[in-house]
Amino acid sequence: MKFRNTLGKKCLVVHAHPLPTSFNTALRDAVVESLSLGNREVISIDLYEEGFRPELNTQEKIGHLNSIAKKPLISDHTKKLQWADHLVLVHPTWWGGAPAMLKGWFDRVWVNEVAFTLPPGSANIKGLLSNIRRISVVTTHGSGPFRNRLQGLGSKRTPLRGLRLLCHKRCQTDWLAMYYLDRSDLVRRNEFLERVQKRFS
Repeated sequence: MKFRNTLGKKCLVVHAHPLPTSFNTALRDAVVESLSLGNREVISIDLYEEGFRPELNTQEKIGHLNSIAKKPLISDHTKKLQWADHLVLVHPTWWGGAPAMLKGWFDRVWVNEVAFTLPPGSANIKGLLSNIRRISVVTTHGSGPFRNRLQGLGSKRTPLRGLRLLCHKRCQTDWLAMYYLDRSDLVRRNEFLERVQKRFS
């Protein structure tokens, strides 16, 4: 899919990797730097660095459909989500899906009155994040694409199908994946870094 520079003026970059020296962190830095050079507003969230709590506790589950006014612990994140028109997720793919830290961010932040609403008497939620017009995913895999397809493409399906339905009806998507990371050399990693830099500039 062609990347349109006319979109994505307010970019929210969400990163989920526990090691600040990882290749994944270098990818996050490349995304943020490239977007910033394009005169875009960029907010970057490092979930591990800030100590984000990913687990949905008992009271949060009971009050899942409560008003957002009753959820002050996530208000900073929900405001950033409602501000952005371009969401960029940077994370490794583990066990065929995104890290638990990022999945917990979906569970706790994409909530009622922010990402969706459930009309009375309906079984289908209605998306509220019409401000988001593009979702991009930058990820790495230790194995190859065939194994990831066998695993069900979890890290791709959730954001580019599930979350996308809650965004603008014409929300576009990007998927940049580096496979066989565990056996890659510096040349291959630099090539992928350059690809990411080019895409987001």
